[in-house]
Amino acid sequence: MSTERFIELMTPPLTRFGEDLNSVLRMVEDPEIDDQSRTALAGALMHVISSSGAIPGVRGVLRHLGDVLCLRMVFEQLRERSPEAFAKHAQQAPQLLGPLQEELDVMEAYLGERAKVLQRVVGKFPKLNHQGHSPASCVTDTEASTWLYDTVHEWLIDGLEFDEQDVARELKHVDDILPGLEAKLR
Repeated sequence: MSTERFIELMTPPLTRFGEDLNSVLRMVEDPEIDDQSRTALAGALMHVISSSGAIPGVRGVLRHLGDVLCLRMVFEQLRERSPEAFAKHAQQAPQLLGPLQEELDVMEAYLGERAKVLQRVVGKFPKLNHQGHSPASCVTDTEASTWLYDTVHEWLIDGLEFDEQDVARELKHVDDILPGLEAKLR
């Protein structure tokens, strides 16, 4: 799989990353989505706001590339567990969920075995804890849900915004993610 195709498919989600996180917040609040998927989505949001990233050794746009890739893995689980709710959200956010299968295919082809590192990160999402809140509580408790919403929005306001030039410049060095993933794979 060509690096160019991977870059082409990952540029839009990185450019609109903040907007996509708002869509994820709506999914967390959707009772039509199964609780397991909602908990994983809440964990993904907690991971984004609290960690140094899923890919070791990178920063900035490439750090958030790991978050984008992990979110796609969670969306895949959501699609399998709650297909009707997934279809509804795909209609509401076609730019986010419409290209999911192609993004997953290209990610798997580009990363190969290294994708297992990201799968392990995704597997930890439901068990995360941030500032005394768990993903499960953010799904079931109104106060925790409000905390998650407010915390994600504060995080977004504090400056997560990439323009196309930032993303294009940083993705020229996308192969920099491979050594860190390779090291974690071993």
